Amino acid sequence: MRNKLLVGSLAVLAVFAIACGATKTDSTVSGDGQNGSANAGQGPAGDQGPATAAIGQTVTLSNSSTSVQITLSDAKQYTTNPHSSFDKPQKGVYVVVNATIVCAKGTYMANMFNFKFVGGDGTAYSPTIAIGFDPTLDSVTLNAGQKAAGNIIFDVSKAAVAGGKIQVDGIGLDFDQPAAYWTL
Repeated sequence: MRNKLLVGSLAVLAVFAIACGATKTDSTVSGDGQNGSANAGQGPAGDQGPATAAIGQTVTLSNSSTSVQITLSDAKQYTTNPHSSFDKPQKGVYVVVNATIVCAKGTYMANMFNFKFVGGDGTAYSPTIAIGFDPTLDSVTLNAGQKAAGNIIFDVSKAAVAGGKIQVDGIGLDFDQPAAYWTL
């Protein structure tokens, strides 16, 4: 009975993994970035790592069931909020970037919390809400052929901007792993 339960549990897990796109997220870069060329990173053993792109370039994330194209553009820094004297960056600088996400295959949950700002010292910053930087990237499930666009705002320390990059997380079961970076 225990063996049947174990085999049944493994079968359910396997079906779930396949349905969620259990294969590792692949990332590729295309486009004419404003800051030079981009390339895919190499892991310690020569493995393919997260792609690195310049702002303005498109990164394609894909696995066996999903493919999305993400472009980050128009990165700007604000030490004060030009839209509100009451809303100031608490950590030092607002970094605002426009994201355009196109789902080419499968479905993809687009939202600003798929992104992080990673400072030159390795400190990670989550997106924030700030007055006047509309439109912001809404949380929306995209099906093949659909797209979403909007601003993502980060409140980061001034020191974090130098050497900083924006990370997007993987898709499917890689949702908690870095899939690609855009350098500022």
